Amino acid sequence: MRLAAFAILFFILISVVANSHSTYLFDISLDFDQELKSNVIAIAQDFLKTGKEPATFDLDDGLIMVHFEPEQRNYVEINPIGYKVHGMRNENLKHKSGEKQLAKNQGFEIAKDFFEALPEDTRLELKYALEVSEVDNTYFYKWFRHIDGIIVLGEDFLVNVDAVNGNIIAWRLSIFDYPKDLIETTPAITENVAKKIAELSFNVQSANGFEQYLVVIRNEPVWVSKLQGQFYPFFAGVNAKDGSIAFIGTLPGEVPEGYSVGNKMEVIETEFIKNIYESK
Repeated sequence: MRLAAFAILFFILISVVANSHSTYLFDISLDFDQELKSNVIAIAQDFLKTGKEPATFDLDDGLIMVHFEPEQRNYVEINPIGYKVHGMRNENLKHKSGEKQLAKNQGFEIAKDFFEALPEDTRLELKYALEVSEVDNTYFYKWFRHIDGIIVLGEDFLVNVDAVNGNIIAWRLSIFDYPKDLIETTPAITENVAKKIAELSFNVQSANGFEQYLVVIRNEPVWVSKLQGQFYPFFAGVNAKDGSIAFIGTLPGEVPEGYSVGNKMEVIETEFIKNIYESK
């Protein structure tokens, strides 16, 4: 009952936050459910092998972040459904000084070994992104979830490897909102129709040089357009099943460089779309 109550609260929170283009809440309280709070703390302490009490809690896209130090230096991310660890960051594992000892390909082998430890059904849906970002002599390696070749926005796996000492100082596995068999990937409208819907909805033209692509948001396909606003361009997502506006502003998730899936996708019109066409 307590877990069900939390699930209800969680989805309310996500609905409110998602509408403001963010799924991150700072300094949340878990006092409404002491069983949840004690379980989350116990799992985090066991993972870090510490008896230290947490400093604060955040909510990161469904994951509870248990902070043991300020400024996000040392935390564990836990899925409250099942109490599984989905990520961590420990700045104490990061180099204090020294030069890089690992090239990006060497760091990738460390990240890949960690990736291989994930459950097989999870690994099979994750595809490695070739670009590697580097910050303060650490490398970031990322895998994105794909269903039928289409990226699922906001569902990915990250490993942060220290290039000086070889430590994994952070990793994170997103919650997969829907299982594969409950995700729709076939669009019912073409990219050109979606583009026109986006332009007419906001009474602006498409940004020059941008090629639309298809993504999945939650469990439905969405065409991503980029529109030229009065002062700056912005993104607009058009639901590929019914033509409704899925989002505006910034992308609700990262898309790897060079991603361009969609322009050759088969379109299968739904009865809803057929009725709209036939009514004109």
